[in-house]
Amino acid sequence: MKNIAIAAFLFSTLWLNSQDLQVKPSLKKNYWASVSEFVFSAADLGLVRVYDSGAPLSPQPEGVLTNPLPRFSAFLHLAQQFHVGFNHFSGIYTGWGLRNIGMINNLNDTLRLKQRAYSLSIPIALKLGNIEKATYVALGAEIEYMFHYKQKVFVGDGRGDKDNKESAWFSNKVNTLNPSLFAEFNFGKSGYIRLKYYLYDFLNSDVKQDFEVRNKNYYFTSERSMLFSVTFGKVLMAKKKQPRKQKSA
Repeated sequence: MKNIAIAAFLFSTLWLNSQDLQVKPSLKKNYWASVSEFVFSAADLGLVRVYDSGAPLSPQPEGVLTNPLPRFSAFLHLAQQFHVGFNHFSGIYTGWGLRNIGMINNLNDTLRLKQRAYSLSIPIALKLGNIEKATYVALGAEIEYMFHYKQKVFVGDGRGDKDNKESAWFSNKVNTLNPSLFAEFNFGKSGYIRLKYYLYDFLNSDVKQDFEVRNKNYYFTSERSMLFSVTFGKVLMAKKKQPRKQKSA
């Protein structure tokens, strides 16, 4: 809760201080823009079965229905968008982005697992609405390349205590390429909310999802791991240059 409050304060500060950076899209048919985002994400694993890697024990008979928890991320999200305007009512944008995306799940009553990946992304979106006032809907698709994976294990009641963590570059625990579909609602002054649904599982089902708890090795299986995210963002366009005043003779 404390982290969310701090992030909300930083976002509101950025929102207010960025107003002098805005340039109306109608004044620039084609333009580059920087993007700042806060992301809430979650994924439902369905039924989960946890195994002890060191003992040939049978899995939990019917599995445990996981409790997906919202994950908040304010760092590190960077993006550049290239906007092309067709007219006052339509346009498109593409670009590139760096995103921190993942999920938190309770595997049982005392075991919580946080898993995330950094990704490089390329979006393409169609903008429909009042482009001049930056009030429009953008419908699009995005492809993300997951290049750095990290997981943290927490043990105990409630949030638990951190017991173990691991990270790896180009890990095969997640699907390396993951496409998604999104709907983005821009409310003027370049603020937006984006709803996104990933088309592939976040986790690679062909790879053992192992982890360590108190120096013992375990792994788990799940029915699915489809990610969904809600993003609060801000588009910061280049500051318009003021013409120089010529000195009078």
